[in-house]
This record gives sequence, structure tokens and C-alpha cells, in this order.
Amino acid sequence: MIAPEFIQQVLSRVDIVEVIDRQVKLKKAGQGYVACCPFHNEKSPSFNVSPTKQFYHCFGCGVSGSAITFLIEYNGTPFLDALRELAEQVGMVMPTGINSEEVVARAKLTASLTDVMMSANQFYRRELKRSPTAIEYFKKRGVSGEIALRFQLGYAPDDWQGLKAAYEDYSMASLAECGLVIDNDEGRRYDRFRDRVMFPILDTKGNTIGFGGRVIGAGEPKYLNSPETPLFEKGRELYGLFQARRAIRDSATVIVVEGYMDVVALAQSGVGNAVATLGTATTPMHLEKLSRMADTIVFCFDGDKAGRRAAWRALEISLPTVVDGKNYRFLFLPPEDDPDTYVRRLGKAGFDEALAAAKPLSTVLFEELTAQVNMNEEEGRAKLLNIATPLIGQITAPALGLMLRKRLAELMGMQNHELANLLPALQQPRYANTAQQAGNQQKNSGNFKPNSAFNNQNKNQKKWGKKEAERGAPTLRREPMPGTSFQILAALLMKPQLAQRFDIDADADANTPLGTLVRVVHFIRDHDCEMHVAALVESFRETPDFDDISRAVNDKRYRGIESERLDIDGDFDGAMTSLKESIALKAQRAEELERAKKMGLI
Repeated sequence: MIAPEFIQQVLSRVDIVEVIDRQVKLKKAGQGYVACCPFHNEKSPSFNVSPTKQFYHCFGCGVSGSAITFLIEYNGTPFLDALRELAEQVGMVMPTGINSEEVVARAKLTASLTDVMMSANQFYRRELKRSPTAIEYFKKRGVSGEIALRFQLGYAPDDWQGLKAAYEDYSMASLAECGLVIDNDEGRRYDRFRDRVMFPILDTKGNTIGFGGRVIGAGEPKYLNSPETPLFEKGRELYGLFQARRAIRDSATVIVVEGYMDVVALAQSGVGNAVATLGTATTPMHLEKLSRMADTIVFCFDGDKAGRRAAWRALEISLPTVVDGKNYRFLFLPPEDDPDTYVRRLGKAGFDEALAAAKPLSTVLFEELTAQVNMNEEEGRAKLLNIATPLIGQITAPALGLMLRKRLAELMGMQNHELANLLPALQQPRYANTAQQAGNQQKNSGNFKPNSAFNNQNKNQKKWGKKEAERGAPTLRREPMPGTSFQILAALLMKPQLAQRFDIDADADANTPLGTLVRVVHFIRDHDCEMHVAALVESFRETPDFDDISRAVNDKRYRGIESERLDIDGDFDGAMTSLKESIALKAQRAEELERAKKMGLI
């Protein structure tokens, strides 16, 4: 459990300008810094970084956040990993709810295993230079020295204990913990990878966390991957993601393939935005990571039966994760090709042409389903309804879900309302309005923060009042906050100590936009009224209040201006007076309406 106080401490010590400038070159502009936005293509800079607020905002595409948010969105780093990375930069130890000695021990273990893997990487790269056979293999596959360097390609020698040359102590336990060696039942130790070209798997910071090895000649298995280790989890990692980050950002598209050489060959041909799964099917964690970095995810598979099966598995995994505004597409190559052979045969232009013709998820879904039934018979169409229901029901994206239901109705020869009446389970998904459901959503997202103001399991819930706790978390809203409430929120974010002067009944209208103010006020009071704005905003990530808070922190009244030069107190007091008058007037009208009803006037 990560306390908001820890997030606050990290963000108060980290300089967001330094964090972003390592990835995106910033230029000084007035009180802040600007750059062309790394999250969308633009010619004039609209991406602003405020050292005062320790916050960034793009006035072109609307993205905004703290240093933590930037690492999450730019690198595809999970929340806890982003927080840990920033904490390490300022010499802080990440708490995990366990004793500090174990935390330190884990950190040391991770660091030591990383050193072991980096040494193995360097060893395999040196061995590649010494192996004419391995060099010739890559040359025949069209791999240049530049690409070999970019992907840190290597070679594991045909030696049972070749790694002895890389380490002083070949018997140390960390070699086995990293999956580099195997200890058999007789106690004999030998290298896991032998006589294979090596493909290092890197994390988002460029550290080696695993390897993939391919036999050069005959042999089984053709590909051999590192086992699961404290550093490496196959279901979360993607080969080539570290090298592809910039190309993915520039194109807003990522191509998911199945093989290491597919990624390398595409990069060699100028297609730099490809990544590969690591001997596993696509997972929700893969999609979560990629959707942070790209608007379009294209699954590229061989055109044979195995490729179609892999595509269907990817489609099934995608259904619950797809959101409106994100595109999942499927590219099927000719049966005789894989991405490697296809791009080497037709070049980048040919691959780009095929990529442009990739089919959207909706098309592939209905093509596969209708192929399983006889659409010329009522019984066949009824079967379609039966097999489509559980799949379409998984889609929570409102717009896409509605369009797929309309398409299903057309195929069934029904009107939309007839289908809706027949399948109440396929009605438009409703947002969760209980705290427990929302907490589960947060937990599954990978950005779960048990101490956020939204989670009904934490101590802040009782501050909402007993009635609010019984009702659960507020219903997710889509409409923007009214001007007066928004002005108060913006002033609070500029000067959190103003929360002590917020004297509106805490239980009032908690399920309306005013509820955002109530929760922000209580959160500030519960923690630290001097809390840094970036830490405050991060504490509300993945809650219904986050969008309003993000907009308020970038309010034009306070944009790029030092807070000492503003009358924030005056803004706050004036808006509070207006809000109280509005609430009083509303109550008066309600009283008059009730009186009129009792008198029989209405």
C-alpha cells in the first residue's frame, strides 16, 4: 500500500523538468518550459512543463500529469515501477507494506540480478564478434551491423559452461536465479543457452532482464526463452519495446508480431514500431502497456491456420480492454510468409501497403463468427446470436459496443430495439457506481493506489460521512464541473491550505460535481494542507475526479504565473460566496416548490 505521503515526498524531491528533458528536449519559455508534444504530432510547441506546479500539460491534445504520469504514458511503465524509478533517483526506498529490511533486501537482489544479466549480455555480444557462423547467419537474414548494435544481438557459444568466461564465480546462486544456468539432478551445472544467436529482452530503462535464443542450424527447440525470474515475467514484457518507443510515439501505432527476427527484420527495413510477444499469447498486461503508448495496435500474424488461431486469441483478449478512441486491427499475411520474409521480399513500401489494409477488430470478429454458422437459415442466425452474445457483452467501450450491437441486429435481420429486448445483458454497459467495483477496476488497471480518495477501503471514506459510505463511491460523470465549483477547485490546487476555509456541508451533493470539491478538501485536511499539487493530483488517479482535477490544475487564470503574484485568496472567497448563494437559492426554490405542492397549486 503506497501512502499519499510517500508520493508527495517523491514528487517534492523530483524535478519534472529534468525527468522530461531526458526524453524530450525542453526550451525555456517564460516561467516554464515548452516542447513539441511527444504524445501527438505537431509543428509548433504546445507541450508546457511548469516547474512551479511540477506538472505538464499539452494545449494541443490535452494530456497532462506529473513526473509519474509522464513515465507511465511515455515509456509504458506501470505506476508502481514509475514511482519506484523516481524514488530511486532521489535516494528513497519504495515502501511495500512489509518490513524495511525486506524492502532493502529485495532492492539489493534486483540490482545484483540486473548486474548479472548485463554481464551476460556483454559476454554474448563479444562472442558474436568471434563467431563467423553467427555473423553469417545474421548477414543472410539481412541484418546490418547498425541493427545488430541497436538490438544488442549476441551469440551463446557451443560450450556447456561458456559463461565461466564471464563470471569469476560460476557457482554463484544468482546465475541460476537469472535463468542463465541449469543445475541438474546430479548437481552438475551447465549453460541454458548454447550455440544460439541471442536476443536480449530489455525493460523500459534498457536493462537486460531476459534472453531469447535461436538455434542456427538444426535443433529443438527452435527458440528458447529465459524462464520466469524475479526480473522477468513473460506475460508483461515485449521484445523490442525499448527500441521501438520513439517510433511508436511518432506514428501513434504499434505492430505486434510473434518472433524476435520479425521485429529485427522490420526495423532493418525501416518499420521501427514493432514488438513481439515472448513465446506466449498476447495478454491484458501487454495491451495495457501498449495502449498507453499508441492509439492503434495492429496484430500481425502469419496467414496460415496457426496465425488465424493466434489472431482469434488476441481478439478475445482485446475485447474487455478496448476503449473508444483506441483501434485494434489485424493484418494477415499470405500463408507462405511471416513478417520477416514478407518485408524482405516486398520492402517497407509493400509492408506499409499491407498495413494500411489491416482489418479492424469489428470486421474480424463478425467474419469469424459468421463463418461458423449458416447465415441463410434462421437457425444459423440464431446460433450467431448465441455465440456473439458473450463476446460482445465483454466490450465496455460505449460507442464501439453500441455499433457492434447495431451490426449484430443487422445480421440477424432485427431492429435495434428488438435485439435490446431479447438480450438485456447486451444493453449499454453502465459505469460501476459502487466503491468496491471501482476499487476492483483500479486494482486490475495496474495503477491501484489503496490510499486514494476514491477507494472505499481506506480511512478517507469515513470522512465522506456515513451516508456516503453506505451509498458507495460517486457515480462516474462525464459532464464538466460548473464554473463556480471549478474556480474553487483551481484555487485549492494552487493553494491547498485554503481547504481549511471550505465551510460547506461535507455531505452536500456528494454525487454531483460539488462532491469533487468535498473529496479534495477532505483529502488535503486528512494529509497535509501544504501538499504539493502534483502529489495531490496523482493521489486521485483512476478516480472519477481525476479529469476535473487535471483540468483545474491547468486553469488559464493561473497558467504559467507564479502564485505570489495572484490574489488566489480573493478568487477562492469570491467563488465560495457565489457557490453558497447558489446553494441557498436552490434550497429556497425547493422549499417554495414543496409549499406549492402542499397547497395544491401544482
